[in-house]
Amino acid sequence: MIDSDALRTFACFAEDANLSRAAKRLHLSQPAVHAHVKRLEASLGVPLYRRSGRSLTLTPEGVEVAAFARESAERTRELVLRLRGEPDDGRVVLAAGAGALLHVLGDAIRHFTRTHAGSLEVRTCDGPSALAAVREGTAHVGVTVLENDEAAAGLDVHAVTTVPQVLVVPRAHPLARRRGIHLAHLAGERLVMPPPGRPQRLALDVAFAARTIRPRVAAVATGWELVVHLVSVGAGIAIVNACVALPRALVARPLRELPSQRYVAFVRGRPKAAAAELVRAIVDRGDAWKGR
Repeated sequence: MIDSDALRTFACFAEDANLSRAAKRLHLSQPAVHAHVKRLEASLGVPLYRRSGRSLTLTPEGVEVAAFARESAERTRELVLRLRGEPDDGRVVLAAGAGALLHVLGDAIRHFTRTHAGSLEVRTCDGPSALAAVREGTAHVGVTVLENDEAAAGLDVHAVTTVPQVLVVPRAHPLARRRGIHLAHLAGERLVMPPPGRPQRLALDVAFAARTIRPRVAAVATGWELVVHLVSVGAGIAIVNACVALPRALVARPLRELPSQRYVAFVRGRPKAAAAELVRAIVDRGDAWKGR
């Protein structure tokens, strides 16, 4: 049997893998927290954390146990409230990137918040962080762009929508008169690009290099809204996902040489009812952006 006290202690420790901060949060001594974690490790027969330099990091088994501990605490709380006849806040945590939240998930979020009696907590984070949050049990549902399902191994993955990449230009720009754009047309053009190292920038760098095109980077920006604004004020032209809403002064032209972006929603196995409800709303309304 798993020691419930040790499990609760480990869930607190797993928040930042710091024994002293966990001790303060739990009003215990640091040796007591350490003893609880070691007792849990001994009962499970696996290491739950390891030392990495001067810090501690959870092992994959530790991540799994922390998620189980958080899920168990949440389900226990729901059961107690139900037995007492007291209302539950029905809290659901959604982790997703700002672009997905603003341009893909709006209709789903609107439907869910209107029909769900509980609360929705939205956390903005990149894809790897959203995957980690769901795995660790700090978020119930995650949404990100995923090229293949390997990165989401162990999670239940649901297809949401597929979004082409497009070139955004002012209506008066010469490229606005073309029905289709090739990357070669961008040679010499001033481009608004994502920062180096970002997933889209890495993909664009590879695509340009494969065609021996040297892009002229006029501005670097993070976030579709800022990128589109910079195009609006004449800083350059940009490549964005087709789901991004554009002002009337700008137009989008297809870039068929670039792959479409596949958005997925993911949850841990056996999600709570409200989380499953949110996933259904996201999947059912995943293509709503096409109607804009």
